[in-house]
Amino acid sequence: MKIFQVKFTTRLVFLFLGVFLLSSMASFAQSLEGKWNIAKMDTKRSRMIEFTKDSLIFYEFDKRHSATSYEVSDNRITVSDASIPINGTYEFVNAQRLRLKPDRAKRPIDFVRLKPTKTSLTKAEIENLNFTISYKNHPLTVNFDRVEEGSGKTTKLEKIDATYFLSFYQNDQRLGAIPIEQVTTEEISVYGFPEKPYVVTGELVSSNGNSTSANTASSQVDLNTTEAIIGKWFYKSIKGRTSLSNCTKKTFFQFTKDASLQIKPYAKNHSNGNCIAGDSLNGTYNLVTDDQIEVTQNGKTNVWKIQSLTNTKLVVERDGGVLTLIKK
Repeated sequence: MKIFQVKFTTRLVFLFLGVFLLSSMASFAQSLEGKWNIAKMDTKRSRMIEFTKDSLIFYEFDKRHSATSYEVSDNRITVSDASIPINGTYEFVNAQRLRLKPDRAKRPIDFVRLKPTKTSLTKAEIENLNFTISYKNHPLTVNFDRVEEGSGKTTKLEKIDATYFLSFYQNDQRLGAIPIEQVTTEEISVYGFPEKPYVVTGELVSSNGNSTSANTASSQVDLNTTEAIIGKWFYKSIKGRTSLSNCTKKTFFQFTKDASLQIKPYAKNHSNGNCIAGDSLNGTYNLVTDDQIEVTQNGKTNVWKIQSLTNTKLVVERDGGVLTLIKK
């Protein structure tokens, strides 16, 4: 009787493992399915791929170019059409970013998964807005359908399925496109850059060319990071969290000219609604590069990554979170 129970239990274990492995493999394979846009800024073509259950489809932006069947084994992709140089390994940088390593390519190629753009605005309403985006402290002004005199460059708002794109043209030829994660009447977030930060948030620019956030007299330009970082910065938002309380927004980060940093946290006392001040965190900072701050506190050193910086707005990646701070 005991032998029978052991055998029965063993069979149940193997049956469970088999079901688990099969479901895991199916889930893993399905994670490839969908449309992916190439994460590259210097391409003269807008490459896009789509994985279905049995086909790999290639696009020139929204125009279907070719297709082939494919197989996945472990972390390797093999296509049936030998003329397509994509056979190789792959990995997920994160759930939304795929890195292909073709055998015949010198470097890996990153793609970002397309997802519906979050917005309550119509296409016409978005096109009436102007934005300034800063990637690695290089500003880009977005004026939809306005042709730059002399160069013939312009930015157009285009859409694939439920995803809006900033499409960059020169003399009516598309040079590239980057997907929009979210757009409101105040901000625009775009994603799919070739290097970190992968997501960048830009500000609305008024008709006179000035940024409308915090201090409308300051426009976004290529700033001297050393000078721009100095001052007292307050919470505006934390990515992934709901709107912050007025108490939390009193929290500040103060950078001084002598390279000292003070962080003063505030929180709301939910029992009486009062704001509670926490203990100050004092330390030092060092600008390693224009987009990296080395912060030392309590004997520990961490690197904060600057995603964008203006006279009045700082977006920084810190401890795995993305903070948007405004200077007052």
